[in-house]
Amino acid sequence: MNIITKQDGFNESERYLAGLCNKTFLSLWSYPNVYTDEGKKSENGDGKELCDLLVVFDNHVIIFSDKDIGFKDSGNIEVDWGRWVKRAVIKSSIQLYGAESSLKERPERLFLDAKCHVPFPIKIPNRDVIKVHRIAVAKNASKRFQSFSGGSGSLIIYPEISGEEHIKHPFMIGRPVTGKPFVHVFDDVALDIILSELDTIADLIDYLEKKERFIDSGGLHSAAGEEELLAWYFISTRDHKEPGFYIEEGTSATIIEGAYEALICLPQYKRGKEYNGVSYFWDECIENFSRHILSGTLIYNSEYSVDEISSGLRIMAAERRVCRRILSDQILQKVRNTPREQRAVRVLISPTNSDNGYVWLAEPIPTEALTYEDYRKYRKELLYIYCTSAKLLYPQMKYVVGVATEPVGGNGGEDMVYIDTTTWAETNYEQARKDRDEFKILSPDNVKMLKGRDYQFPIHPEDYPKKELSQKRNIVSKKKQLKKAQRVARKRNRSQR
Repeated sequence: MNIITKQDGFNESERYLAGLCNKTFLSLWSYPNVYTDEGKKSENGDGKELCDLLVVFDNHVIIFSDKDIGFKDSGNIEVDWGRWVKRAVIKSSIQLYGAESSLKERPERLFLDAKCHVPFPIKIPNRDVIKVHRIAVAKNASKRFQSFSGGSGSLIIYPEISGEEHIKHPFMIGRPVTGKPFVHVFDDVALDIILSELDTIADLIDYLEKKERFIDSGGLHSAAGEEELLAWYFISTRDHKEPGFYIEEGTSATIIEGAYEALICLPQYKRGKEYNGVSYFWDECIENFSRHILSGTLIYNSEYSVDEISSGLRIMAAERRVCRRILSDQILQKVRNTPREQRAVRVLISPTNSDNGYVWLAEPIPTEALTYEDYRKYRKELLYIYCTSAKLLYPQMKYVVGVATEPVGGNGGEDMVYIDTTTWAETNYEQARKDRDEFKILSPDNVKMLKGRDYQFPIHPEDYPKKELSQKRNIVSKKKQLKKAQRVARKRNRSQR
C-alpha cells in the first residue's frame, strides 16, 4: 500500500482543529487542508485550497472552515461586531458553499497536497445520497462577549436573523447566508465542548442532523449558546428515547443560560463519563488499523482501495460512544477473565445496528506453529471460520467484523476480517456449516447468550432519595390537577356564554 500523507494545518488554529477532529473522527476519515486542482496552471503550480478540514464517512461529508479573525475594540460594539461577523461568519459560510459545490461537481479532483499529486483517498458519496454538514469555526468573539455581558461568552443562536441582519445583532448567530442551507457556527467555547461531548462521528452527525431539523422546523426560538442547545439535546429525551430535541408540536423553545452547567453537575452525567473510560479501547483498536493504512504498513492485497480495505473499520467507527462502552466492556471482561493459555471468543451484535456483528478472538500461539507467521496465518483462518459461524448463529447479521489478537500481554499484531453476507449463496452457508462442525465452534447448544441495556447517563437510586422523588411526584400531580381544573373552568365559561 502507498503511504497517505496528510497535512497538519497551516497555523496554530488549524492544527488545533485538526487535533480535535482526529480524536473525534479518527485519522482515517479526517483530512486537513484539502485541495482541488482548479486554477492549477502548470505542473509545478499550486491548486486551490478547498477547505480547512474535510471529513468523509459513509454518505456524510463535514466541511470545516476555520477563521481566526481578530475582534478589534474601537469603542463601538456594533462596528466591531459587524466587521468581525462579515469576515468570520458570513464570508466563511460563502466559502463553505463553494467547497460543497466543488466536491459535488468534481469529486475526482480533490487532493491532499498543494501540488495536487496525492489524490484524496476516500470516495466522495454520489450526489443522490450525499449529506453535507457545514461548520464555520469562528474564533475571538467569545472573550469580548463575556466581558460585555458576563456568562460563558458563547454566541447566542437566534435563527430568525439571516445574512446582513447579523450586523445589527451583536453576538447573535442565525443563518449566515439568506436562502442557503444551514451552517453550524462554532465559537471558541462551543468548538471544544461539542467535539469533546460528541467525540464519535456517529454522535456528532446525529446531533448536527437533529439540530438542523429542529431549527428548520421552527422549533427553536433562541439558545443562549451552542453548549446550552447541546444540554437540551441530552436532557429533553424521555422514555428510553435517543438524545434529541423533543418539544410539543406547535411550540418553540427558548433555551436559557445554565442548562449545560446544570447537566454536567448531575451525578448520572459524571457516572456516564466515568463509565465511558473503557470505551476508548474501541477507538484505539480502530486507530491502530488506521495508522497502518495511512502509513502503508497494513498487510493486505494492494489491488483494493482504501474504502474497500476500511469497510470493517467504518462499521466499528459508526458505533456511538455508549455502544462502544458496551462492546469494549464485554470484550475486555471475556479476555481478562480467560487464562492466557486458553482461547477467548466473544460474539456481539451491534447495539447501534443489528445488521452488524462482531467477533473478537484472543488466540494463544499453538505449540505446532513453527514461526510467528504460521501462527498469524492459522489465526486469521480461524477468525474467518468464527465469523462465518457467527452468521449461522445470528442469521439476521448482514456484515460481520472479526478481530484476532494474542491473549492479554501479547505484543504481536492484530488481524481483521470483514464479511459481507448479503451476497451469500447456498454454497456459502454449506461451507460455513461444514467448517463450524469440523472445528466444533459456536454450536447453538454450547453458546451462552446474554442481553442487557445501558444508558449514556445511568441513574442510580441514591442519586434521588425517595423523599425528593415523592416531592417531585406531588408537584407533577398538582400541576396535572391544576391543568384539569383549568380545562373544566374553560368549558364552563364557554357553556355559560
